[in-house]
This record gives sequence, C-alpha cells and structure tokens, in this order.
Amino acid sequence: MILLRNRNFSLLLVSSIFSGFSISMYLLIEQWYVVTELGVPKLLGAVLLATTLPRVIFMFIGGMVADKLRKSRIIFFSHLVRSILMLLAALFAEGNLLNLFALLILAVTFGVSDAFFWPARDSIISQLIPEKHLMKANAYMQTINQLGVVLGPPVAALLLFYFSYSTVFSIIFTFLLISSLCQLTIKEPQKLNETKISFRFQIQEVLQYIKGSSILRLLMLTLLIDNLLYIGPLMLSIPLLAEGVLAGDAFTLSFLQVSFSGGIIIGGILLGLLTIKKQGRWITAVLLGEGILLGLYSQSESFILSSILLCLLGVCVSAINVPVISLIQRVVPKHLSGRVLSMSTLVSIGLVPLSYGLVSFLLIAEISIVSILFASSLSIIVFSSILLLQKNSFRKM
Repeated sequence: MILLRNRNFSLLLVSSIFSGFSISMYLLIEQWYVVTELGVPKLLGAVLLATTLPRVIFMFIGGMVADKLRKSRIIFFSHLVRSILMLLAALFAEGNLLNLFALLILAVTFGVSDAFFWPARDSIISQLIPEKHLMKANAYMQTINQLGVVLGPPVAALLLFYFSYSTVFSIIFTFLLISSLCQLTIKEPQKLNETKISFRFQIQEVLQYIKGSSILRLLMLTLLIDNLLYIGPLMLSIPLLAEGVLAGDAFTLSFLQVSFSGGIIIGGILLGLLTIKKQGRWITAVLLGEGILLGLYSQSESFILSSILLCLLGVCVSAINVPVISLIQRVVPKHLSGRVLSMSTLVSIGLVPLSYGLVSFLLIAEISIVSILFASSLSIIVFSSILLLQKNSFRKM
C-alpha cells in the first residue's frame, strides 16, 4: 500500500489501466474487422505484422529517446497519437472509408507509437520509486498489463455486440485520451542538459555496457532462453494439445488460455506481496521450476492437470519477468536505462516470432509438439542447473 500513496506511481497505474484495456481492445477489433467487415481473413497476418514489426524495428530508437527526454511526456505523446488514430478509425468506419489500406496505415503508426511507449514506461518506474520497492512496483504493472490482456478482448467483443465499430473506436479513443492526460500530471526528476551524441555512439555505448556487465549478459541470456525455448513452444502448444491430445472444443481452448493468463496475474499479485532479497537466485530457481513444469505439461493427457500446470507456468512468467526488469532497473545507470530496457524488450518481442517459426518448421518436419515441449523442457533445466551450480555475482543480487 506504500506504493499506492506515491502520487506519481498511482497516476502511472491509472494511466496503464486505461491504456492496457485500450490496446488489447484495439488488437481484437482490428483482427475482427479484417475477418468480418473486410472479408479478407487470409490477409490477417499482414495486418498483425504491420502492427508488431514497427514495434520491433523502432524499439531501440524508443529507448534512446527515453534516455534523452522526459519519459512521462513520451508516454503522453504516445497515448495521444494512438487516441487520435482511434478517432480517425471511428470517423473512417462511420463513413465506410476504413478499407485495408487505411487499416494498414493505422496499424503501422500504432506499432511505431508502441515502440516509444514501452521503453519509457519501463524506465520511468525507477525514477518514481525507491530501489527497495522496484520489484513490487513492477509486479503491480505486470498485473495491470495482464488484466488488460485478459479482460480487454471480451469487453471489446461485448461492446461490438451492442454498438457499431465507430462507437467502439470512440470508446477506445476516450480511454487513451484519459491515459494520456494522466501522464501530464506526473512529476519526474528534470534531466540535466546533456551533450548531443551520435546515434552510432549511443548504440556502441549500450552494447559495450552490456558486454562489460556479467549480470546483464546473464539476464539477456535468460530472456533469450525463456522466449525462444519457452514462450513460443508453449503458446503454440495450447491449441494443438486442446484439439489433438485432449480432443477438446473451443471451450477447452479458451479455458486453457485463461488458465495461463490467470497464472500470470496471480504471479504478479504474489510478487507484489512478497519481498525477495536474492533476486538473481530467485530467477534461477524459478527458471528450473519452469523447465520441470513444462516437461510435466508436455506429458499431460488430462484437461484438469493441463489447466493447473498452465496456471503454474503463467505464475512462472511473472516470477521471472518482474525480477529481471527490477534487476535491470537497479544495476543500470539512469542515463542508459531506456536503451538497455529497450534491448531487453527487443529480445523478448523479437524472439517470439522466431520461436513460432522454428516450432512451425519442426512441426512440418513431422516432429510432434509433445517432443518439442519435452526438448525445450530439458534445455531449460540444463541451463538453469548450470546457473545454480556456478558461483557468480548474479546469484548474490
């Protein structure tokens, strides 16, 4: 509750609540509009790519901007741009002008704006919150974000049942506008005048810093292993196991997905209540538990057991991501935090599509999803065991 008495952090939370719901609502409506209104489901992948690819491409630039300008203002303009986009989408939908080309332009602009939002949002926390409360603050943010992911789509679907696309776009516009206005009232430390340095030097500076920090190298490697061998195979396995192994229906799939998302929320809440002193050791231990749970999940043929394991695997996501971000915020100098956090986000976001492609290739090669999951499980167990056995500074953090 101490964190909630912090006026700036409370405003950031309120802003995140509105923006989290808005973004997840928009993503569902975007997909549904392509399928139902435009009638081109085969081009859905292109629209999703237009939304996500700019985020990956411009993420590091967003981190550099976050290191130079006031982060609350970056978040404000990011939300303001997206709110204007939603207003334009509402006007276009009302006038039957929201064709595929217009939707692609909106999607690209939305994705670029997202690339500036995430580094600023993640790095501003360390400026508003004392170091000893960073992990709890990140846990609150993780919970808020996941609540938006879980609840935003059904809220959007419900609104579409009663209202037109233009009305729902207008509602999202209002939410994003409220979110942006909250950022205007956040007070953060003023930045000192800094010497202008080149884009190339800024990239070299952050890469050299990561290269010279054994803790950061291990954190980046952990993110790489977790997103390449865990998130990708697990997310693709849920529909495959629901239909193939469990012989279920749409309800089975939705319940399994909710179990995983619910676990992420539970993990965020638990980390908000716990005080973890040795975060490096905690991350390593959770990673080992994650590998074991993934192996058990790969062998499950029970709907109930699979749901429980997915919930626990979701808890592991929060139990790793929150301390990783907190450690980065602790060890990285403030003038580099935006760029380093953008690199970590880039690793997370950029590797998931690569993992999807790798798993798809293995499936085409007639390797079962069960075998893929089990191999991923063993790899994670081996990696985490090596970390546990080594005596390094990471375990003491």
